[in-house]
Amino acid sequence: MGRQDSGKQWLGGLLVAWALVNFFQAALTELDPDEAYYWMYSLELGWGYFDHPPAVALMIRAGTLIFSGELGVRFWFVLLQPFSFYFIWLLAGKPSQKRDVLTFIGLLAAIPILEAYGFVATPDGPLLFFTAVFLWLYRQFLKEEGWLYTVLLGACMAALLYSKYHGVLLIFFVLLSNLSLLRRPAFYLASAFGFFLFLPHLFWQYEHGFPSFLYHLQGRDDVYQLKYTTTYLLNQLAIFNPFLFPMLAWVLWKRRPEGTMERAYRFLLYGFWAFFFYTSFKGHVEPQWTAVLSFPIVLALFKECRQNPAFARWARIFSLVTIFLLLAARLELAFNWTGLKSEFHRRQWVYELQEQAGKYPVLFHNTYRDVSKYSFYSGRKAYAFSDIEYRPNQFDIWDWEQELHNKTVLLAAQNSWQCESCQQVEFTRKSFKLQVLDSLQVFGRVQGFLPGRLGENWKIDQRIDFSLKFFNPYSHDIDFKKGTLPITGRGVFLRDGVPQSYPLVQLSGRPLALPAGDTTAFEAQFSVPDSLAGAYQFGIGLSWDGLPPDVKSELVEVRVE
Repeated sequence: MGRQDSGKQWLGGLLVAWALVNFFQAALTELDPDEAYYWMYSLELGWGYFDHPPAVALMIRAGTLIFSGELGVRFWFVLLQPFSFYFIWLLAGKPSQKRDVLTFIGLLAAIPILEAYGFVATPDGPLLFFTAVFLWLYRQFLKEEGWLYTVLLGACMAALLYSKYHGVLLIFFVLLSNLSLLRRPAFYLASAFGFFLFLPHLFWQYEHGFPSFLYHLQGRDDVYQLKYTTTYLLNQLAIFNPFLFPMLAWVLWKRRPEGTMERAYRFLLYGFWAFFFYTSFKGHVEPQWTAVLSFPIVLALFKECRQNPAFARWARIFSLVTIFLLLAARLELAFNWTGLKSEFHRRQWVYELQEQAGKYPVLFHNTYRDVSKYSFYSGRKAYAFSDIEYRPNQFDIWDWEQELHNKTVLLAAQNSWQCESCQQVEFTRKSFKLQVLDSLQVFGRVQGFLPGRLGENWKIDQRIDFSLKFFNPYSHDIDFKKGTLPITGRGVFLRDGVPQSYPLVQLSGRPLALPAGDTTAFEAQFSVPDSLAGAYQFGIGLSWDGLPPDVKSELVEVRVE
């Protein structure tokens, strides 16, 4: 009994030590731009956001009520991880011998992706925690089917989905591993309760036109490149430890799963890897999308360690080596002794841009990351807009830039902006093209309406004449000719969602303006560019002069001959 008590004390001590290390790391390490973006979420709490469900925003808001700075952003993410390890310890059979406890914690600490998510503030933090809780509740549900575990399992399903949409894969593959669940009424009750709890987020998606679902299911598709698949495979090796991964492969090859839980772990491993291998043929796969597999991996390795002393010896050696390497990397992240150029070491440009901006608010072009980092470290509210050459994001939903209407702002544009009057400025590890804009005319939410028939077959250099309408939903008038950058009409040609050309569209109307809350008709004409040939999707766009447009209308199919 004494040995068991000693082992449990070691477990508690190691988890506390783990949390303390992560607290120091969280406080001393600069925010990654994505973390700053999620911090921006927390300033406007809601039931959903463009990229992710709301759990990450709620956790950051709760942390910033306790601490300021980076630690406030990361506080609850640091605290959740030791609790997730505790549930994995329960799933591992509650090992209490000192050697077993050290081996178990060593394996967890040797998984690089878990080291990272021990202190950074991303949706993967709550996803990992609720993954551990879900697997433990699933085991309890199988053992004793009662109201308590039915309700808790349903609530945990909702928590997974509120953390990150990848939670649906976790639930699906666990169900696939045990289809007898479909014969248990309690499983349907748990699922229905989880769905009920998730309804507020689904309603938010409905109100906003399902932006997250459309983006994740369609908006990430790219023309296939071999590097997407090879990078995905190499990343799996890296994030799950290149030393331990061959040992895992040996276990999966040699050992058949025993019992329902081990069968679930295998389905999770093979299911996630197969699913994201498939998605690598549609675009880049982020390494962290399979982070939840860390726990099934550790459980499989730990079980083999308890049965195979030689295997355990090598696992401990590789774990120790990895922990020392990761510790060195984490010290570098915190103190940057070697001058490593990472996203955790580049905020100096914020202060330089802040000095350049002076009294003017900054409007960022085609970036959600830079505007977020600037806002966090400058302490000033900044703004962003996106055009057709950049992906949509939460700033498109917020539409904060309407606060800048008719005001003077500093535009921080991408270096691809072709302009003669702007100034290209090189900051520390960051550069922008800057221009002070007077009387900015904001039109982000304006909607365009093409006529019912435009004709489906066009010829190169053909002049296209048509009538169109614009609806201005704002409470302010929009003057196309006012300000440093007047508003211009653009025809937008896309192929498979990729912009090919956007010729200037001449608009005629009196006045050339959009009254607040009204629909205005214009006559439009443009010439079909001679660089086009084949099938396209065509729409009408608006842009500030010299910048790419944003599509304002529905797209129609056309063919250029």
